[in-house]
Amino acid sequence: MWIHEAVKKALENNQCITLPEFLGTSKIKPTDEPGRCIVMGADGSRPSKYGWQPSAADLIRNDWSVEK
Repeated sequence: MWIHEAVKKALENNQCITLPEFLGTSKIKPTDEPGRCIVMGADGSRPSKYGWQPSAADLIRNDWSVEK
């Protein structure tokens, strides 16, 4: 799905978004908090990067998915 669709669904269900190559390794928690989007391990541990900034290529991908 497109990133805006994945983010909307993730926000509605308190979930995260990810891409196929990150399945099982990492995910992104979209928020409106000061830290913005948070990159973390697939199990929700190790928040490693706050304020994730996607590339243009990330924004036009249509293979985003929602993860718990």
